[in-house]
Amino acid sequence: MPKNSPYSHGPGLKEISSSGPGPHLSPLQHRFYQTHLREKSHPEHLLYHGLRELPSPFLLPDLEPALELLKETVASGKKILLFGDRDCDGVSSTSLLGGFLKKIHPGELILKVSNEEDYGLSPAALDFVKKNKPDLLITLDFGTTNHVQIDLLASLGIKVIVLDHHEIPERIPACFLISPKRPDCRYPNEKICTAVLALKFIQAYLYSSLEEYNVGTWIGDGNSLFTGYLIHRGKLVFQGERHEVESKFSFPIRETHYRISSEFPEREWFYQEFLKYPAILEQYLQNFDLAAVGTVSDMMPLFGENRIIVKEGCRILSKLNRKETRHREGLFQLLQLMELSEKHVTSKDLGWGLGPMINSAGRMNSTEVALQLLLEENPERAKTGAKELQKLNEERRERTKRNLFKVDGFLKRKLERTQKAVLFCYEPDFEPGVSGIVATRLVEEYKKPVLFITPDHGHAKGSIRSYGKENVLNLLKKAESIFFQYGGHKEAGGFSLSIDQIPELAKIVFEHADSWLEEEQKQAVLDSVSSLVSLEPTELNAKIFQELSVFEPFGHENPAPLYSIKGAKIYHTKPMTDGKHVRFRILGAPETIQCLIWNRGKDFLELLSKTGSLDLWGSLEESTFRSKTSLQFVVNYFEESEKN
Repeated sequence: MPKNSPYSHGPGLKEISSSGPGPHLSPLQHRFYQTHLREKSHPEHLLYHGLRELPSPFLLPDLEPALELLKETVASGKKILLFGDRDCDGVSSTSLLGGFLKKIHPGELILKVSNEEDYGLSPAALDFVKKNKPDLLITLDFGTTNHVQIDLLASLGIKVIVLDHHEIPERIPACFLISPKRPDCRYPNEKICTAVLALKFIQAYLYSSLEEYNVGTWIGDGNSLFTGYLIHRGKLVFQGERHEVESKFSFPIRETHYRISSEFPEREWFYQEFLKYPAILEQYLQNFDLAAVGTVSDMMPLFGENRIIVKEGCRILSKLNRKETRHREGLFQLLQLMELSEKHVTSKDLGWGLGPMINSAGRMNSTEVALQLLLEENPERAKTGAKELQKLNEERRERTKRNLFKVDGFLKRKLERTQKAVLFCYEPDFEPGVSGIVATRLVEEYKKPVLFITPDHGHAKGSIRSYGKENVLNLLKKAESIFFQYGGHKEAGGFSLSIDQIPELAKIVFEHADSWLEEEQKQAVLDSVSSLVSLEPTELNAKIFQELSVFEPFGHENPAPLYSIKGAKIYHTKPMTDGKHVRFRILGAPETIQCLIWNRGKDFLELLSKTGSLDLWGSLEESTFRSKTSLQFVVNYFEESEKN
């Protein structure tokens, strides 16, 4: 068995160590770590991390009583309703928990994701819940702000569990709220998505079936025979002398001869207890695939715990793509349609492929297509569902293009809007469902926060996206009195309101935008771009790519390494999509390296026509087309070379 296999460390070890032999970084790796990751993670967590470093789910608030409620509901065969949000994180988390419950719950199980309803427990969503009258409602990726609606459901005898990671309001609902952002939360990482909360809930349920669940373990710390740690359900509940614990805790305590050398002994031991049950561990690990998709799609920072989850999730997805496992038939068929590399699935595949594909169903008011596909076990139905989702994604792309064309005309007529601190866009002929994508594209183009609003079933829905580090929810809060619903993350939010209130929203936004940005201490856009290392064209090769791939998965707050090439001589330019994108080659670079620039092709060619060489900044990426993988240099920034 491979040395680093998650199954290779059995309970026979005398001493357990998670720190490994210590990281050995090359000069280039060390520079990347110092430049980008030093304040976020220890180097050993980047190079020698593993599942043993994940915190216990029992640190999450309300998890234990929520778990007992779910177990009681399952045991009695009562009706359960899972209701998730329409985005990728909501669909992924609903699929994870729903797929697990389908296997163990003997009673009626209803799985629902938002479709045309407003975000959260809107009137339409509330009517659906009341009509179905579940004994237990579990909301996924919403519910934190719905205290009024949850109080109403409680009065009807419906018990509620909320799994959500959105910002905490002044008043939280009177139910079991499993959230990493609660002020009383002991969980060490608040930036995890709802799909990870679903993974944690499943892990806790699996662990509760083991004999270790109700037992505490005393582990010596190696300093003396009488000092050590008391660990219960993956939580360090006591550290000190052995004789002090008997009177403090009511659960049975067992002794062990192990010694743990670890920064987090409770995590190490929790992992060791799972290793004793390979079948249970395998059930747990299979759920990392959708937890990883939700993490990347919801733009969670890819360091620490999230990096471990995405790395493990990509490993599971790679096995699924290579047909080494078929534990999720619908997802398997989707991977086959996407023709990803058979070597490995990457975080880029999740962020640019799987995530948008799953998201497209909700954007096109067909969220149930994605949910049913991820739960489907029949190969033929899964194949049909994957093609249907692919078609929805193509329709979503066309709708996005139409909206971008329309907003371009809108801003040409209302040029003054582009001069404001926040770009505010609404027209009656904008098409619904893709406002978040359009807002993100406009942020990239105009380099400022954007609100994009469309009509939708008699009222209006919109998205807001940040440009810098500003908290967009603080801007929405200034207009909360006119919204039906609003919520989201610091970087991205959504809202709904009546169409006749849009002028009032614009007035509030324009009135507060400047002071809001000042309050948020928005960082100025830098004119110059610093790179990790400057390369000669001949050095642009697979060797340097492999050296820094140790820091994958790359994504939010763990960006891919940026390289610069000064005085690059450009030749063999090939415009694409009417010049919007350009393929080209660099003199001296290996011919196997394809060079690309996205979205700024016309500016690139115009500058190139006036100068002999350019300074380029970009990243090396693997690109897979029809299962064939090649290396490409994607240029992010360019300017006239000082060498000219």
